[in-house]
Amino acid sequence: MFRLIIIAIFIIFSAFAYFKIRNVLPDIFWVKLTYNLFFLTVVAIFSTGVFFREHLSLQTNVVINNYSVTWIIACVYFMLIMLFVGLTGILNRYFNFLPFNPHQIEAKRIIIFSVLALVVLILIWGRYNFTDIKIEKIDVNINKKAKIETLKIVAASDLHLGYSINKKHLKRIVDLINSRNPDIILLAGDIADNHSQPLIKQNMKEEFLQLQAPLGVYGVIGNHECYGDMENTVNYLKSSGIIMLQDSLVLLDNDIYIAGRNDRTIKSRKKLDELLKNIDREKPVILLDHQPFNLGQAQENGVDLQLSGHTHGGQIFPFTLITKSIYEKQHGYLKKEDTHYYITSGAGGWGPKLRIGSQSEIVEITLRFVHE
Repeated sequence: MFRLIIIAIFIIFSAFAYFKIRNVLPDIFWVKLTYNLFFLTVVAIFSTGVFFREHLSLQTNVVINNYSVTWIIACVYFMLIMLFVGLTGILNRYFNFLPFNPHQIEAKRIIIFSVLALVVLILIWGRYNFTDIKIEKIDVNINKKAKIETLKIVAASDLHLGYSINKKHLKRIVDLINSRNPDIILLAGDIADNHSQPLIKQNMKEEFLQLQAPLGVYGVIGNHECYGDMENTVNYLKSSGIIMLQDSLVLLDNDIYIAGRNDRTIKSRKKLDELLKNIDREKPVILLDHQPFNLGQAQENGVDLQLSGHTHGGQIFPFTLITKSIYEKQHGYLKKEDTHYYITSGAGGWGPKLRIGSQSEIVEITLRFVHE
């Protein structure tokens, strides 16, 4: 049933674009035939990917997933822009401000093909924002003593490695992280996109093992690891040199705590006060919690820095408006008394390899302590 719903949504958006464009095509048999076959092929390929994903090769799934979700986004933007055009046409009936008649077939053709060109430009811009991973730098003063004066953290979240975001993208992320010469590397969940098999088939362990930080690489699970074969995924990430913190914590050099919570999707996860009940409150505490809900809990429990992801910064407009309404902070830095927060937009993304109204990023955080 879920797969049928997905296909129905795909067809609805595609049908809007299909009829709008068909109405302005020249009345030439081979043009309309080619156009109809093109749309039928698009729907057939998408349906094949939905129903037979488990039986297709990795490369086939990659191609179908990438182009299908991009197609949906293109149709959504085409629909939004055409609705704006339609509203403009209605207003023109009353105020007559356009220098041409938008209802003539020649004008309709120019409008439609101009909108299509605009959609293509938006997709190109979105793809650039996705692949051009920025380094976001922030300095944070922690009002606690430590043996060291500073700690450089390089953090990433929401890689969503799998069929769509592949080993090549992971290599770009690893190279960027290593270029910052971090003391410690933190991965704040949704490292994998549902299943471990794409990671294993592409030998992504080879790239993870290139991560270099003297204090180690730590990670937590996000909601997407929970949707797939979580145990196998966690084991694979552990074998790739990542220390997975599952409702657990470590004390680095008897100096700084790194705590990691299971994702809130797991109903049995520990409460934060339970996770931190036996710590030395005089020592700095860094918390990894994938979803940035109930941010006040970190403040109440003496956490000095919380790192989260999950929101993708909205990833694609107008979904950016939705995430802003859901989360207290959907992206960026926040401070509550002595507790600092950073919610990263992520180094990957879910669905289309596009960011429209958001930016892929890796976060470089320099912590400064009260030196002993």
